[in-house]
Amino acid sequence: MQKAPNGLAPSLLVLLTSTLIMPLARASGPDSLYARMGGTSNVTAVVSDVIDEAASDPHLKRAFDKVNLGRLKRLFVEQICQLTGGGCRYSGDSMHDVHAGLGITQAEFYGLVQVLKDSMERHGIAIRERNELLAILAPMKRDIVER
Repeated sequence: MQKAPNGLAPSLLVLLTSTLIMPLARASGPDSLYARMGGTSNVTAVVSDVIDEAASDPHLKRAFDKVNLGRLKRLFVEQICQLTGGGCRYSGDSMHDVHAGLGITQAEFYGLVQVLKDSMERHGIAIRERNELLAILAPMKRDIVER
């Protein structure tokens, strides 16, 4: 099993992080993770950058062929908003259903994670909030990666 930079196995790290942070991240109101990330305008900017960059990246764009990028951006913002206490309701399908049959690889998954990390940093989201969001999204890997 490959170790993370801190020496923990990635799955153990995800479990520990999500167990400790997820209840805090879902708090609603002005102290919610969503608010601390900059709210709708900043989350929308991050998501737009992530999708645009991933859809044009030679290593990632395969998974975005024939995808309505505008709809994807809207749903990704909704999903982040709901998961981080922004008061939104995600109206899309499950991650398993959306990604079924796409053959998403671990390399593609981690490539998108890196694009997300870079975008959050460019948009001024602090390291604590970046890590909290990644901990919330990390368990979705099992529903997205097929090979």
